[in-house]
Amino acid sequence: MRKIADIDVLADAVLQARMVRLSLLMLAAGLAAAVLVLVAEGGRELGLGWLLALAVASVASLPAHELVHGAAFKLLCPGARVSFGVKDAFLYTSASGAVVPRGRELAALLAPTVVVTAALAAGTLAASCSALAILLCSFHLSGCVGDALMAAAILAEPACTHVQDAEFGVTLLSKE
Repeated sequence: MRKIADIDVLADAVLQARMVRLSLLMLAAGLAAAVLVLVAEGGRELGLGWLLALAVASVASLPAHELVHGAAFKLLCPGARVSFGVKDAFLYTSASGAVVPRGRELAALLAPTVVVTAALAAGTLAASCSALAILLCSFHLSGCVGDALMAAAILAEPACTHVQDAEFGVTLLSKE
């Protein structure tokens, strides 16, 4: 396989700055939408239990996100050794060295975006807490920006047929 490019989310300062900007934009949009919903509903959701749920679910969504990555890697990359780590402010999951078709890597990258966000939305909406749903989902989606940017880079490279997961991010590969 021929190496096309590395996407280094742990050391690329330009990529990290882009991730921070997009994350902040997602948080700001979520906060604005939640405030509009709270105002429209007369603030009836607010209370100590609401704030506690916001704090607990926000913190719990971070490791849940990484566990979903790990499960997706195990399911889609048979035999891959999955590890978890922390670098600066980033939690990450790695199947370092595993080479998989790009579609499987995309699925593993985006699985938490779908699964965890859907779980947060379902739980809070079932409890009739729409503003909380918006805040929690925007918080979680702000943490998915790195995965989304890696997925976009994979999709933007038409020659990429396979992806090798790495401790630093991913390496785009071509069969040619």
